[in-house]
Amino acid sequence: MFLISEKNNKPILIVIGNSNVGKSSLTRYLIRDPKSFKGKSGKLPGTTLLLKKIQDPETPYDILDLPGFGYMKGTSKRRTEHIKKMMVIHLEKHNKEFFLALVVVNILRIRDELEKWFYKSDTSIPLTFELITLFKEFNVPIVLILNKIDKLNTIDRKNTEEFFIEAAKKFGIKPVRYEEFKGFTREQFPVLLTSASKKINVEEMKQIVQTRYENKFLK
Repeated sequence: MFLISEKNNKPILIVIGNSNVGKSSLTRYLIRDPKSFKGKSGKLPGTTLLLKKIQDPETPYDILDLPGFGYMKGTSKRRTEHIKKMMVIHLEKHNKEFFLALVVVNILRIRDELEKWFYKSDTSIPLTFELITLFKEFNVPIVLILNKIDKLNTIDRKNTEEFFIEAAKKFGIKPVRYEEFKGFTREQFPVLLTSASKKINVEEMKQIVQTRYENKFLK
């Protein structure tokens, strides 16, 4: 079964990204009682094949952890395409329940992913851009998170962030640096550099989520 559905009484925050990018680690910071979070951080790419709804009584929203549908160890191409299709169907059916999506990307891999399109081919769509475009179609605002920045020096972090923004704009997407972000529009979204393991910009991520939730439901 692809998803065990439960009756939802809370708005939903989506956490989505390719496999092994640190989604579970970042999710723990969003729960008021992290010890109650039973999710596992798989050491192998693609170990999570089911959609998981994380429900914490102390958190005013539920979190939906969507599996990455890039490289999945031990998973056939047919199975991967099936998971992707089921995810899209779920988003189409429930998109009005989502108040924000965190698209988590491994900063160490994003340049390689985009260069295949940016320099070598314009006939395929990068997975990250495909996810962003999908949420734009459903009018769900996103935060693009470049995680694992502790693995890069300051110059390489900045260069990778600039490369992503340049490639995205060429594709027709309009991200802005977190420091320049003034608020969500249909086109604009922030790019936030984080390290889940070192807790870099984790508070900034939490603030974005909280502010979006309050602006959507408490005003």
